[in-house]
Amino acid sequence: MALLSHLRTLLVLGRVSNLPTVWTNVAVGWFLSGGGWTAELGWLLAGMSFVYIAGMTLNDAFDAAWDREHAPGRPIPSGKIGGGSVWVVGFFQFATGLAALFVGTTIHPLLAIGLTGAVLLYNWLHKRWAGSVLIMGLCRALVYAGAGSAVAAHTNSIEVPGALLWIAGGVVLYIAGLTLVARSEHLAAPAALRPLPRLLLMLPVLFPLLASRGVAQDPVRLALVVVGVVVVAAWLSIVRQAFVTKVPKGVAFAIAGIALYDGAVVVFADWPAAVGCLACFVLTLGLQRIIPAT
Repeated sequence: MALLSHLRTLLVLGRVSNLPTVWTNVAVGWFLSGGGWTAELGWLLAGMSFVYIAGMTLNDAFDAAWDREHAPGRPIPSGKIGGGSVWVVGFFQFATGLAALFVGTTIHPLLAIGLTGAVLLYNWLHKRWAGSVLIMGLCRALVYAGAGSAVAAHTNSIEVPGALLWIAGGVVLYIAGLTLVARSEHLAAPAALRPLPRLLLMLPVLFPLLASRGVAQDPVRLALVVVGVVVVAAWLSIVRQAFVTKVPKGVAFAIAGIALYDGAVVVFADWPAAVGCLACFVLTLGLQRIIPAT
């Protein structure tokens, strides 16, 4: 029982319920850049997964003092694991993730190093500087770009499609809006969404339009754009309503929605990957019932 309890603590620290959304980020970057179903994709998924859970684990290490006052139920202040152990586990996970990326993939080194730096910088600054929400968004954007860069590994420069850059930029702003709202999740009474977060949280509606640029506009493609926009808009409406009633639920739904938006994007490059993204969306919602999303 003690082993299972410790394992659950590690899963809670790593917010592993959100991991499927990282997989869909990788899929978008990889397939929109022309990648196929190869072993390298598996290495990318593994490497990015460990980098993600490392960042989430170290988030608790950085926030231990704040959590003791505002979130005493988190693993460190509740005594489920020592602060020193969390530091060790987090950096071990980082090392494992980077090893997988550098050994098994041809990701551009600057993007892998940049992702690591962005994760650590966010964890250090996010309680000190309001603008750190953009760094949080940058972390997600670098997952897209990093996966895409591995496809064009025959060049020394960083090469990814323009559509992917636009989507990654939109993700930066979406995550920034999400993070702005999430900062009030410890409050007992949720507040109405402010205009800026509300606007940023609607940006994924544009993703299917951006992904379809440069693709032959036959009736099937146009139908995919329409369906993608409608489905994304419908889920974003649910997310906004959840934020109004209960902030943590809204945060969880907004994070899970990333997989849905990715599916509406990657369908223009590889439809089996789009099906996988939808499965990840459902999986994330299910896992969030077991392991808290935040």
